[in-house]
Amino acid sequence: MLTQEQLRRIVDSRVRAAGGRPARAPAVALLRAFDPCGFARSALAFAARLSPEEGERWRADFTRTVFLAGNPRNLARRLPPDLTAPGGQSAWYAPGARTAHRELRLLLRAVEGDLPPDPPGDFTLTVPGARESRARHRRMTVATADVCLPRYLVHVNHTLAESLLTGVLAPGDRLTVRHTPQLPEPRGEPAYVRVHQDPRSPERLRAFACVEEVTG
Repeated sequence: MLTQEQLRRIVDSRVRAAGGRPARAPAVALLRAFDPCGFARSALAFAARLSPEEGERWRADFTRTVFLAGNPRNLARRLPPDLTAPGGQSAWYAPGARTAHRELRLLLRAVEGDLPPDPPGDFTLTVPGARESRARHRRMTVATADVCLPRYLVHVNHTLAESLLTGVLAPGDRLTVRHTPQLPEPRGEPAYVRVHQDPRSPERLRAFACVEEVTG
């Protein structure tokens, strides 16, 4: 298990990478229903479609994303999204100033609620985009104990977006996502670790997700 010192170093490194005062450039995700596999696939697709400038601006705001509950189809004409997932279960709006998404946030409520009692089963995705090198197999493990639905969305989206924007994940890679109450002992050095406050002890840090290479 990672120590508090190791977790603090990960957080400090991430803050330094933001480059001084973070830009306020949140994205918005509109969700019709909770579908872990569909959500992860759409989060990757959204991060992959951003321009380098949009990606850097979003990373500087720690990939901040507002998650709203609603049916994307009902807003397709009035407020067209930048990406709509197949089946219309989610829609995404590119990072921008808070005023850019003001109407959306006035119309819709934030996603609330608890995770289902039974954790989602494993699923495997392919990272979208044109493959530039040999595809790899990565595994993302997500901790679910004491995690509400909004925080789950934040942790998963942040891990996927940061991993893609920093090259931990590359187009064509296979990504297997698994859920567990607590993260197991890492096998070697994880490629990416999502660290945030522990909801039970806010003065402490906790790892909520990690991305590792799958060998063999």
